[in-house]
Amino acid sequence: MTTPRKPGEAGIALVVTLLALVLITTLVWEIFHTGARAAQSGAYGRDSIRAVLLAEAGVQASKVIFREDAKHNDFDCLTDYWALSQQPYELGDGIISLTMEDEERKINLNNLIMSLGKAPNDQNVAVFRRLLEILGIDPSVADAVLDWLDNDESPRVGGAESSYYMALPYPYKSKNDLFDTVEELRLVRGVTPEVFDKLRPFVTVYSSGKVNINTAPKEILMALSAGQGETNFGEIDDKMADAIIASRQDKPFRSVTTLKSDLTAVSPVLGNIYGTIFKDLIDVRSTNFHVRATGDVFGTVRTIDTVGPRTGNVIQWRYWRLE
Repeated sequence: MTTPRKPGEAGIALVVTLLALVLITTLVWEIFHTGARAAQSGAYGRDSIRAVLLAEAGVQASKVIFREDAKHNDFDCLTDYWALSQQPYELGDGIISLTMEDEERKINLNNLIMSLGKAPNDQNVAVFRRLLEILGIDPSVADAVLDWLDNDESPRVGGAESSYYMALPYPYKSKNDLFDTVEELRLVRGVTPEVFDKLRPFVTVYSSGKVNINTAPKEILMALSAGQGETNFGEIDDKMADAIIASRQDKPFRSVTTLKSDLTAVSPVLGNIYGTIFKDLIDVRSTNFHVRATGDVFGTVRTIDTVGPRTGNVIQWRYWRLE
């Protein structure tokens, strides 16, 4: 049984915890500040170190937020504290900015193929092609992504294998393996900077593979009803996606066991689609989270970009980049 959220109490508890973190960070900051004066002669060097420390404090704060959130309910939604817009926090001469989102709102590129034999997962591929259509991207990008993932050198009609990539001015081979990062998409034929910018908010390589219906954006919701084959139970169009979003704002979907009836209450068509099409594609929980924590000291800005899974109350970072 889930415990109803009490935003006020949760917010107070988090503020107290974050204040404790700030006190610790202040002490560490002073230690490093002294070292920075000895090691760096310029203001930029000192401020850069301090900005990194502030960013690290932001990452640590996010871990507390995710831990506290996991204690309250068995589902994740956009009214959770981590999903709300965070106000910048001033600390001394610096500012900490923090953004958090779940990766389960996106489509996992690595799930476009089966784990064994690397044959295409037809349903997931259909969803991806539908997403490309919704975003106005050339559908041949799907073939190129599949060729990048599969373990052969036979290009699809709109795809590319090593023979194509090796003929480029700066040659490289087709990976023929899973994506390690989303940025790797930039290497795939047809993924121009413009295409990448369109796709980036909707794809991941870190999620569980299921889409959280409580957090998924409109474009993903519309794509999920693709791959129906010869049987047509309707599709999630623009209006139906809006209906899901409106419904979950006031009443988030709490359990997969009641999801069919909950969706039917929104629209009978949705109930049919869920029961026959995408019941294996969606969930109400998120297990992987993306955090961007930024420290700003007198205009010197450093950002930590990190992603990791939450198991129980603990989150472990699998991707970490300092910008």
